[in-house]
Amino acid sequence: MQPFDWRSFLTRYRTSILDQWVLRLSSEVSEHYQKRPVDELRYTIGKAFEANFQALCFDRWEALDRFIDEICRLRLEGGFPLVDVQKAFDLFRLIAVPMIGRECEDAIPSRAIDELNRCLAYTIYFFSDHFQKLHRRHLLDYADRLREEVERKTAQLSESERKYKILVEEITDGYVVLQDGRIVFHNPAFAALHDDPDNALNGKLFIEFVAPEDQDALQSRLAHAAEHSQNAPAFEYLRLARSGKRFPTEIQLKSTRYENHWCQIGLCRDITERVELENRMREAERLAHIAHVATSLSHEIRNPLSAIKMNLQILQRHPDIVGNDKRRIDIAVQEMHRLEQILMEVLDFAKPVVLQKRPGNLNHVLMQTIDLLEPKFAEKSLAIHVCFDEKIPRISIDPEKIEQVAINLLLNAIDAAPQESALVIGTRRHSDTHNPQLCFWIENAGNDIPPDIREKLFQPFFTTKSKGGGLGLSVVRRLVEAHDGRIEIENRKEGGTIFTVILPAGAEHGCDTGCR
Repeated sequence: MQPFDWRSFLTRYRTSILDQWVLRLSSEVSEHYQKRPVDELRYTIGKAFEANFQALCFDRWEALDRFIDEICRLRLEGGFPLVDVQKAFDLFRLIAVPMIGRECEDAIPSRAIDELNRCLAYTIYFFSDHFQKLHRRHLLDYADRLREEVERKTAQLSESERKYKILVEEITDGYVVLQDGRIVFHNPAFAALHDDPDNALNGKLFIEFVAPEDQDALQSRLAHAAEHSQNAPAFEYLRLARSGKRFPTEIQLKSTRYENHWCQIGLCRDITERVELENRMREAERLAHIAHVATSLSHEIRNPLSAIKMNLQILQRHPDIVGNDKRRIDIAVQEMHRLEQILMEVLDFAKPVVLQKRPGNLNHVLMQTIDLLEPKFAEKSLAIHVCFDEKIPRISIDPEKIEQVAINLLLNAIDAAPQESALVIGTRRHSDTHNPQLCFWIENAGNDIPPDIREKLFQPFFTTKSKGGGLGLSVVRRLVEAHDGRIEIENRKEGGTIFTVILPAGAEHGCDTGCR
């Protein structure tokens, strides 16, 4: 197989690649790039192109290494997330491959693709590793500055241990002092992290408050801290609260002297929000890819589907087609309608969620939904029990989107409910002293949802039904999260399921009761 002439190709298409790269970078990747001056983008894209040229044409990677180091620092200073720059690098491949196809009359040499992928993989892997190292270094520098600040303040208060303790007790992060693995001092924030209002943790082994799967690793970190006086890297683990719940936590350990004994001090911080945000970002990226693929497939299928439907409807009206043949055509038309509905669900899923919020009454929205689905309830002779809290306040919502959430959940409950059973739908204030919330729940009798199925219910295209596209509950979660809310599932003791939607009510509304 003849090698692909990268030098000739890149030389001839240089201007076209650079123009498209800059254009797509400034319009498709992210707001960070849209805000950058075009001249800067041309400069960085030009250097990226030349570095790729050296790698692809001459197998020389030094220019690419230098450019990655430069762009890492530039984008880190600009506050760019890692994924944005990775997408910017990937544009080179997305632009070059179609051009290679046209150059080779659509017979793209596999070796050229392999070489291009190798270059791109090297760029992204090296950049990601270098970017994270610089970011960690930035965080360590920040931690060092924070440590120096604490030491400075401690020196100012060195006239008494009492003043030092006041300083420690006022910080919001959990502060703990360990001797031989036991807690000898902690601040109120540390007790709060572990759900201990009595501040009665002294004398207990710190390892008791660590999830079993993380205990060995944390023991190793404690031993390392005991042998080294310098700050150890921050360690993430799952802490155990008194209730038994687990929470992502970060601890920074350092060995020092306390009351004339060597000990380890730890600064603990709850990182639940950060971990959830990272998970949501990864999920959002995955869903965006699924939505893109689904949209492309839907548009490709729609036209031939319409043609088939039209011809079937013509045959359906033909007078010579009777008996079983007519019944078969009627079934085919019904299935065509079902396929069209699935395609509509796919396209709705692919659309970005845009809310039109206004003050609304949750009870009114849910009652409209119940009235709308009355024929569905009648088909299975289901009784509807309404448990609305008439005193709940109006909240800022998109009524149409919340109605869509309720419709999908009710249809799901109807499918799962036994014939002639009952559905319950209710509203209530949700107990949270810091963040006022309202919730509504829908419960049905029937079979419980196994834990392994429950974890997958909100995944796109997952369904346990023989019909449907498996997007209903995925759409529900997207709409609820767009309202800054969340949805929870639990099994009823009597059998069946409860879906609970929790929505923010706004700081002006109080909350005093729990939600089912």
